[in-house]
Amino acid sequence: MAQNNGKRLDTDFQDAMLRGRKLLRRTLVLGTAAGAAWFALESAKALSIF
Repeated sequence: MAQNNGKRLDTDFQDAMLRGRKLLRRTLVLGTAAGAAWFALESAKALSIF
């Protein structure tokens, strides 16, 4: 039993890392969608001038 008391992986840190990656992924997707919408809107404005 004494030999099995090694340090284990901190599961709280692992969960925090997974949540951080999920948040980063969602932020990138939302940022890309917002950029695409802005690009489409500006293109529509430019085309409406001509």
